[in-house]
Amino acid sequence: MNFFKGRAILWLLIPITILVAFLWDRSEVNRPNFIQEKTNPDYYLINTSSIEFNVDGVAERQFKSDKTLHYILKQETSMDNPVLKFTNEQNEQWQLSATKAVSLEAKQELHLTDGVTVMVQSASGDHAELTTKQLIVDFAKEIANTDEAITLKNDFYQLTAVGMSANLKDNTIHFKSEVVSEEL
Repeated sequence: MNFFKGRAILWLLIPITILVAFLWDRSEVNRPNFIQEKTNPDYYLINTSSIEFNVDGVAERQFKSDKTLHYILKQETSMDNPVLKFTNEQNEQWQLSATKAVSLEAKQELHLTDGVTVMVQSASGDHAELTTKQLIVDFAKEIANTDEAITLKNDFYQLTAVGMSANLKDNTIHFKSEVVSEEL
């Protein structure tokens, strides 16, 4: 019986020793130091999807991205394979996609690069596809423009030009130079 009494005391001493050691250590736990530099994102998102609604509850803008990196010190967001869809007041839909995009928060601009495609569908069902190397979308003015070569196609014709400005609100496009149109 003396053998078991000694073990019982030993089993009680082990938790008491750990508890005393834990309470004895009064050192403060170091918090991680997040270094904020312009080259470091403050957060990133994978497979992002968001929808913005107007006051009537109708979806106005939809946004998807495979990867989103936000840089708080540069006030910009970098995106991989972004797709932006929005509907204007005339119920015409615009879909912009690209390989890369950068959103400049201070300017309210979205810079799309590499394989930019703009799909436009009118309320009557007519559609067109515009392709270019880069496109800048100004959300404040609701204008998209480029100085690069563009190709605009629909079921009936193909148009090529260098540079254009599109009013996304009024659904109008102004081509800058070297405009050539041909029937398909």
